[in-house]
Amino acid sequence: MGVEQQYERIKAEFRQEFGTSIDFLRDAAVYQTPLYEFLRRMPKGADLHAHADAILPMAEQVSFLSDHPELVITPQWQIHYSGLGAPYGSRTMAECLADGLTVEDFRREWTVAGAPRGSYVWDWFEGIFTKCGAICTTPSLVQDYYTRVMLYYHSIGVEYLELRVPFFGSREDALARGRAFLAALQDVRKTDPHFMLGLVACGGKNDVWDPLFDILMDNAMYVRDNVLDGGRPLVVAIDIVNDEDRSYSLARYEERVRQIVASHPGLRLTLHAGESLRGENREIEIALRCGIDRLGHGFNLYRYPELQREVLQKGICLEVCPVSNAALGYCADFSNHPADGFRRAGIPVVICSDDPAYQAHSVLVGDYLAVAAGWDLTLEELRVLCRSGIEHSFLPAPQKAALLAKWEEDWREFAA
Repeated sequence: MGVEQQYERIKAEFRQEFGTSIDFLRDAAVYQTPLYEFLRRMPKGADLHAHADAILPMAEQVSFLSDHPELVITPQWQIHYSGLGAPYGSRTMAECLADGLTVEDFRREWTVAGAPRGSYVWDWFEGIFTKCGAICTTPSLVQDYYTRVMLYYHSIGVEYLELRVPFFGSREDALARGRAFLAALQDVRKTDPHFMLGLVACGGKNDVWDPLFDILMDNAMYVRDNVLDGGRPLVVAIDIVNDEDRSYSLARYEERVRQIVASHPGLRLTLHAGESLRGENREIEIALRCGIDRLGHGFNLYRYPELQREVLQKGICLEVCPVSNAALGYCADFSNHPADGFRRAGIPVVICSDDPAYQAHSVLVGDYLAVAAGWDLTLEELRVLCRSGIEHSFLPAPQKAALLAKWEEDWREFAA
């Protein structure tokens, strides 16, 4: 039986058993299926939309914390740096596990599976970032965490990661963080010499992040100028994030975004917009006015036919995060995910993971499984999606061509 026939058989078996409404946090049986294993081995090329410090699956995150006793977990389930200021009752991960806590306990507290029934999931989701925000508080922690992250991506057939990163603190703090990412990349290249990393610098558009916006962008451009991977800036683009239905509009940042991009030649722009079910949401329209190169999510683009035509005409790629969309309540059945219609209409689409640490048991494989089963994709259609991740990356042309050649070779071996 050829690879295509094998794929069609195991896809049909998966759809018969699980359907197209898949809960990637509560139904662990999904990860034991032949289709999941097939897609895990598939060369995926790139992940262009993943958020910093929210990537390692929970079992790996628990392992990371076990190896770092300088981090403790408070009685309120917050990660805290040990020493002065650590709340009474805080324990290292090793102590937590010795006291009987399990990965499942942390999965309940640190993923959207723990959101109270009937609550607004975004509230719980943003609370996870508060609980886990100290997981990469020093350059050494950043280096170890992202070495593990990139090696995980390497193990599932990804050669390029574009990572959303905020650069808090002073310029010196930002520079140290940027250099730690570069050191992690250099560590990973001892295993995979081809692996590439790009950082998408983030600001936020809610009332907590808003006063910091200009500082975050200034820090990011300082890192862009001073942290280079073989002459290539590690910071490749900027973005603005947060729950757009309850945050400030992109219109608040429009002029500043244009100024930043115009004053830094080669800097690219991708903006979160359309991650919403609301019909009055106009964030995609504003993002297009800003001159985006790619669109983050774009879920509700289907509500605006004129904007959909503009996206198609300009060839703007959509960063689609199906598991995240389901976890946050935008789509219960993957067969109804609007990005399948965008793809069929000719709009470029890439499959991405978003915040897998808090929304799934694994990174990116589930997202491909969601669309393979939900959209009933052929193997050729999957191949096009994987290739698209590299084609629409923010890599310079020479590196993009080299990575495409490597991916094509990997795909031929996989499909043989």
